[in-house]
Amino acid sequence: MTASYRNIWQVSYPLMLSGLAFTIINVTDAAFLGRVSEVALGAVGLGGIYYLIFLMAAVGLGIGAQIIMARLDGEGRKEAIGPVFDHLLYMMLAMAALLWGLHAVVTPTILTHVITSDAIREGLLSYLNVRVLGFLPAFLFLGYRAFLTGVSDTRAISYASAAMAGANVLLNYLLVFGKWGFPRMELEGAALASALSELIGLIFIVIWVKRKKMGEKFKCLRFPRPSSSTIASILDLGLPVMLQHVVALCSWLAFFTIIEGMGERPLAISNVSRSVYSVLMIPLIGISQATQTLVSNLLGQQRPDLLWLLVRRILTLSMACSMAVLLLNLIRPEFLLNIFTDDAELVQGSIPVIYMLSFCLLFFAFAMTLLAAVSGTGATKTALMIEVTTLLFYFAFTWATVNVWKWPLYMVWSAELVYFISIGLLATMYLWSGRWRRLVIVE
Repeated sequence: MTASYRNIWQVSYPLMLSGLAFTIINVTDAAFLGRVSEVALGAVGLGGIYYLIFLMAAVGLGIGAQIIMARLDGEGRKEAIGPVFDHLLYMMLAMAALLWGLHAVVTPTILTHVITSDAIREGLLSYLNVRVLGFLPAFLFLGYRAFLTGVSDTRAISYASAAMAGANVLLNYLLVFGKWGFPRMELEGAALASALSELIGLIFIVIWVKRKKMGEKFKCLRFPRPSSSTIASILDLGLPVMLQHVVALCSWLAFFTIIEGMGERPLAISNVSRSVYSVLMIPLIGISQATQTLVSNLLGQQRPDLLWLLVRRILTLSMACSMAVLLLNLIRPEFLLNIFTDDAELVQGSIPVIYMLSFCLLFFAFAMTLLAAVSGTGATKTALMIEVTTLLFYFAFTWATVNVWKWPLYMVWSAELVYFISIGLLATMYLWSGRWRRLVIVE
């Protein structure tokens, strides 16, 4: 693998489609429930973030294994990849069971203390109690995605993601509104549609890997006796990424909790805007996830001299995507908003927020690429420290904009600028220091 634009794109675009699928699952729920009521929209907006906190734990674990598999692939040690993948699936199964139990025990208590609106709290709990059925298929899907990304064979991810997204749209239509003889389930229907679509994506990707005989090529899906050393290696890289993602989303949940205190209308505007923001971030998230594999594979080839060339080319691609999105939103800011709500006042109230978020995406491209490069070197603990340090400023700034300075909603969202600028600067300082050259992640 080289640092060419072609290779960057070939690894990135299926991950963009995969990110699109998971985003569609969340935003489709919001798009359908936005036509039910503002309370339903508020509940599903918070529910989507809450579910993503659990999902990001699995994403982080997968990224840890992905970095190891990419490094082994770069070194040409394909037979060593299979045991890492098999152990990742073991760990995904265990995590799904653990987090399902954690949800059942702690979620009702958490929601009682952080959600002030009784209607939103009740709707949120009914949504989540069904939505968590997706833990097992979603986590296993992420395990397969990490494997395919690690070996830079990402075609199946795009096809499975398309099947997942298409199924989710259809099932939401049937179950939220009760079409074609199905019961009208509203919030619970959206949650069930999402869980079933994740199962469909998993089935597709399992069949693909089996038909392509990748198990023989990489000596995987043999499910050996669990090895503590392999598990420890995955956790050493994956646990900091898990914590990084979970902490980031917990702060986002805290952000929305602060806005919820401003009233149901600001929360509704923020949820619609977040749905649009999630769509706009898809290309950049896909590129940043590809960055982790590309950097790790490059270092596995013993080519650290090409790191900055690779990063510059990825940044060029990321900034181009950001500029395209920015121009679209400057010309037609209501284009995506109309997908998520048919409330004209809600659309108009969201436009200033969309302008702010479109500007933030330029900084997103810069920051997330550099932070992903830090993780790709194997310095996942450093990436976690950068995230935590930045989020302290982010949370303090958000709280002050709402409770001290009383800024309008679109200016509250400027906290994203604080977040991305801080991350970008800290990640650049680490990469420039060269300390990553001394890291050894696989023996």
